[in-house]
Amino acid sequence: MNSIFRLTALIVVAAIGGGLTAVAIDSTHPQTTTVVRNVTEQGIPVASSSPTTAPTSGISVTDIYRSSGPGVGEVRTDQGLGTGFVIDNQGHVLTNAHVVLNAKTITFQLPGSEGTYDAQLLGLDKTTDVAVLKINAPADKLHPLTLAGPDNKVVVGEPVVAIGNPLGETSTVTSGIVSAVQRKIDSLEQGHNIYGAIQTDAAINHGNSGGPLIDANNQVIGITSQILSDDPNNPESGSIGIGFAIPISTAREVAQQLISTGKVTHTWLGIEGAEVTNDIAKALNLPVTHGVLVGKVVPGGPAAKAGIHGGNTQATVAGQPMVLGGDIIIKIDSTDINTFAQLAETIASHRPGDTVTITVLRDGHQMTINVTLGSQSN
Repeated sequence: MNSIFRLTALIVVAAIGGGLTAVAIDSTHPQTTTVVRNVTEQGIPVASSSPTTAPTSGISVTDIYRSSGPGVGEVRTDQGLGTGFVIDNQGHVLTNAHVVLNAKTITFQLPGSEGTYDAQLLGLDKTTDVAVLKINAPADKLHPLTLAGPDNKVVVGEPVVAIGNPLGETSTVTSGIVSAVQRKIDSLEQGHNIYGAIQTDAAINHGNSGGPLIDANNQVIGITSQILSDDPNNPESGSIGIGFAIPISTAREVAQQLISTGKVTHTWLGIEGAEVTNDIAKALNLPVTHGVLVGKVVPGGPAAKAGIHGGNTQATVAGQPMVLGGDIIIKIDSTDINTFAQLAETIASHRPGDTVTITVLRDGHQMTINVTLGSQSN
């Protein structure tokens, strides 16, 4: 059996011809949802309200493609190609950072006869794999997609549609469901992860990178970014039905910063650690079965300045390398911390300079520590 490994979605230099069978996708679901757009202060359209549960019905794949497809184009660089989509009437285009990383030339081609435009890279963030381009296209050529609002809840099992340029086959639509939520995927920035990723079985292949993942209400809920492959010896291995999208909540925040300043500032705690699981808690005889065990505290970082303790003993526990002896973070303000993803998302919801109260267990005793959060810029 081939081992399964995570593969950051690579860019294909040219389309692969021959031997491909086209499959038409259609649906007969009636159109029951009207999406009303409003505008954020940066001009990015978002849904004025978003459903908090999966819709029982929505518009068809055909209608989603007809509505959103004109705003999804091909990002071509001197190194390869990917996908991007228009997010406002000013010509801003959202895509993956890895699609345009180190590119000397970038163009964005709208579908059909809408035109090809030189694209300016406003900025990229390797930590979240998000980039924003700017094209000077007439307003009547731009068809912005609507981003799901901050109150949107992505639900396992809900239908989704991906639009992109897999293997150079432009304006391709695929459909599937949300297979899982709150996945952790690799970041381009070494030592970092992207939390809250959406897993889908909608077919995603090389060239889909940077394209939208759209729900049944015709709202973008993520940016297709990575796939799993069962062939570690073939970097061009295709979809096996396990793809991942960066959540639009993360992408929106990054895009707003890139449009405003050209760079991204991430709120920073300054620790490395391991998630406490039942097995780890049992093996170490811990008084809790959840939380984050602090392995390393970055010298001079916010956690270090506040007095959070890291570990001092290297060990392998339940098959996982860990550093033992540090504090166990179990709560930030009133939010219980059960996983590392929850810790990362809670810190990210704050701004640099905010002070949070972190509850830790140290030598079996519970204590609270006030930490003033710092910042890291990309």
